[in-house]
Amino acid sequence: MGYAVLLYFDDKTEQSILDLRSALAEQGVTPTLEKASDRPHISLAGFPNNIDGEELVSIVREYANNIQSFRVHLSSIGIFPTPENVLFLSPTPTLQLLTCHKEFHQRLAGHKFISSLYYVPENWTPHCSVEMNIPENQLPKAIEYCKKIFKPIYGQFQEIGVIKYRPIKSLAMWHLTVNSV
Repeated sequence: MGYAVLLYFDDKTEQSILDLRSALAEQGVTPTLEKASDRPHISLAGFPNNIDGEELVSIVREYANNIQSFRVHLSSIGIFPTPENVLFLSPTPTLQLLTCHKEFHQRLAGHKFISSLYYVPENWTPHCSVEMNIPENQLPKAIEYCKKIFKPIYGQFQEIGVIKYRPIKSLAMWHLTVNSV
């Protein structure tokens, strides 16, 4: 169990990722994220279960009022070399994405919240999980299939939210303001 702060995509981008998940399942890759009701996202921070969830929601609410929707380019596929066999899409690390992440962590520090080491600035690998807990015998097939069909995805971050997970439960979500320029 734990908490996470997530950036969510526009509908078209989200659907493209869900379609990729479905295509992998059709190829015989065991679907775990769909079964967990995982909505495609990029995590800004993750926390253990023993934090004050209401205070975290309050911090994110305040932050959400200060950021605007911005572009994302999911440009490559990758895996994490962990027992969970996570297959992911990697966004191009734009200054806007890195600044959003860094500023959020600065706010957390002001409230004495410390994220998991995987998500702290300068250690964070921004990613959107396509599938995880892929059995070892299915991982090469999943990688090869994605390598063959993946096309870069251009979209927007449009929402930020807080979840409690395993099972996933959305605690709060905010739409990011749209830049009028």
